[in-house]
Amino acid sequence: MNWPKLQKVIFMIFLVLVIGLFLGYEIFGKGFDSEQVRQYLKTFGIWMPLIFVIFYTIGTIFIPSTPFMAIAGVLFGFKYGLIYTLLGGFLSLMITFTISRKLGQEKIENILEHKYLKHLGEYNKKLERSAIGDIIILRITPIMPFNALNILMGVSKIKTSDYIIGSIIGLIPSHLITVYFGNIISKIF
Repeated sequence: MNWPKLQKVIFMIFLVLVIGLFLGYEIFGKGFDSEQVRQYLKTFGIWMPLIFVIFYTIGTIFIPSTPFMAIAGVLFGFKYGLIYTLLGGFLSLMITFTISRKLGQEKIENILEHKYLKHLGEYNKKLERSAIGDIIILRITPIMPFNALNILMGVSKIKTSDYIIGSIIGLIPSHLITVYFGNIISKIF
């Protein structure tokens, strides 16, 4: 099997995994017990922040980040919970973005050349020129799941630097609110 075909197969497997696990979480994850996760993480002692960031980074590739953010507020308080979730969120989005960019961008660019997808192709070219504002808005508004945006931007022409800047700025509001909520919960209970 040559590299372009293998690349396409790997990218499709990646997409199926991300979408499948996200849907599985949406269907079966309502019984997600954040207290169990919290108790498990406490067993790591001084390594707990590092383990949390690793869990957050890998976990949020496949499932929503909100439970992790709330747990961070409970476990680490507002300041450190915010730092750890922003770090994990950034690592997660960069992994997904990079995999999508390396494995899917070329194929998507070929698809966007089709005459019926002309408008999407034009928007893709616009993203190449300047996209920080678009990313900030897409991150702040709950229009699409976190990883759907990571994958879409990975296969787009957006500059990596624009994606990073827009994502970091756009991540802050949801992380502030959710980690703060988790911190308040820990003070009440």
